[in-house]
Amino acid sequence: MKKFYIICTFIIITFITFSLLSKTYNNKKRNILENATNTVMAQYNTIFDSFDTLANTVFFGYINRPEILNSFENRNREQLYNLLKKDYDYLTSINFNQVHFHLPNNYSFLRMHKPSLHSDDLSDIRFSVKYVNRYKRPINGIEMGRIVPGFRYVYPLYKEEKYLGSIETSFSINAFINRLEKVYNVHVHFLLDKEVFNKKIFDIFKGYYETSIESKNYILLKRENFYKKRNEEKNIIKQYESSLKSFIEDSIKNKDNFSFEMQIFTEDGQHFHKIVTFLELFNIQKEKIGYFVVYQNNNELNDIEKQLNENYLIFSLIYFLILAYILKEVSTKKQLEEKVFFKTKELNELNQSLENRIQEEVEKSLKQEEQLYQYEKMAQMGEMIGNIAHQWRQPLTAISVASSGLKLADELNILDKHEIKNYANVIIKNTNYLSNTIDIFRDYTFKNSNIKDVIIQDLIYETIDILSATLKNEKIKLITDITDELIIKNLLANDLIQAIINIVNNAKDALLINKIEAPWIKISLLKKEKFFTIIIEDNANGIEKEIMPKIFDPYFTTKHQAQGVGLGLHLTRKAIVNRLKGSLEVNNSINGAIFYINIPL
Repeated sequence: MKKFYIICTFIIITFITFSLLSKTYNNKKRNILENATNTVMAQYNTIFDSFDTLANTVFFGYINRPEILNSFENRNREQLYNLLKKDYDYLTSINFNQVHFHLPNNYSFLRMHKPSLHSDDLSDIRFSVKYVNRYKRPINGIEMGRIVPGFRYVYPLYKEEKYLGSIETSFSINAFINRLEKVYNVHVHFLLDKEVFNKKIFDIFKGYYETSIESKNYILLKRENFYKKRNEEKNIIKQYESSLKSFIEDSIKNKDNFSFEMQIFTEDGQHFHKIVTFLELFNIQKEKIGYFVVYQNNNELNDIEKQLNENYLIFSLIYFLILAYILKEVSTKKQLEEKVFFKTKELNELNQSLENRIQEEVEKSLKQEEQLYQYEKMAQMGEMIGNIAHQWRQPLTAISVASSGLKLADELNILDKHEIKNYANVIIKNTNYLSNTIDIFRDYTFKNSNIKDVIIQDLIYETIDILSATLKNEKIKLITDITDELIIKNLLANDLIQAIINIVNNAKDALLINKIEAPWIKISLLKKEKFFTIIIEDNANGIEKEIMPKIFDPYFTTKHQAQGVGLGLHLTRKAIVNRLKGSLEVNNSINGAIFYINIPL
């Protein structure tokens, strides 16, 4: 009977251990998928910004010139065509799809790709043209054509103060996808909503599309390598038709952008991981028209899966050896009881020894569980480092765009000293930003954990530097109100930094979940006679009264289980009270939640 209980105990301990390992694995995988979604969004924005820069360069360098404006003002179509023909041939070689002039009444004046087709009314089919002619403001974005959608850039044309009409430059959707695939080594499907497809695309061009493998409600645009890729996608198609079908439909209905994992098995029995990201696409009128579905190989998922299996094996072996040892000891005790019945005292001592050993093994198991908990905390720190590293892409994008603009301006012979200085300043500024970001986060990660004198203002500004990129990426305004009166305190700097980060991250999550317009977070520092107070406030509509008393309880969370386990604020308060000898309070303001960190001087 005793063996039975011991075995049951070890089964329970093994189950708990495996559950913790699985939870850690799932948290890592979720973060990898979230990072993949953010990365694809950043990649899309980078390519879009580069096309936008190129379109502006073409407009100001090629089109907005006196001779072009004079020809357009005089409505001399042939002369206008001849002036632009050579330049247009070059532009088509760098992915420009068309250059198209429109009259103020929305009638087509000159299509450079079809000069014989003109004088047709675009009012009912081209929102961008109608918008620019009406409001005299430029507009850009995705717009449906009768064959395929394109990225259109429409500008008003003036000669002095006289409005002449509008001009459109555009890139095909294929040019955008090709650039995305080439730069980031991904594979992209463009999915068009079936209703938009039926409404917009001419029947004679519908052969360019077919029903997508991802969803029956979307149409896939075929591309040059369509059939080659389709042969490679057989394994992927099977997963969509079986296990992923309902997941995709639910995600399209309930989510904006999302990513998920695919495991691809090869003929030799091996497998590798892909991350599939669905990125919503909206037209120039802010109407959803479809998705970019981005396929990319991912080694991180393979690594954490391998690590999980290794941990399963290691802990299974350890527990098996411990169990075998204990069972052997129990069996030995039973044999001694049968053989040496008359040595009761010695037998009792041996029994006590065995119980002590069992207790020691149980304590070891509990320590191992505690180590798993600490490991999970360190893993979260590593994930935060990864998230901040992703924020470097924005300055890298700025450097890339500035370099591309400098090169293109040189090729177009429109480069002057002032532009060189501006481009150089952009590159230097963003390079310095990257260097400073690395230094700040390195100091935070490896900061000595000893108690020492700290200037609180400097500590808060260091923390803001760590948080600012993430908040800016989410379009959250960060407001500061820091007293100039110097505050120096002997404390553990990392504890206070982590407390501020945890509270700001909770505020950020609340702003995003509640979809607050014009979101902001305010960090204030006040000095009083015997203590200083750090105030963190947001405009996320506050915390419900019925859950306010519970927010510092362990394992209490209002988020989905996949987004947190409810330890963040509990550990934050514990660090402030036990290690910083302060207090943490929360109330609701007229805007949202407001936290007070009070530290005695």
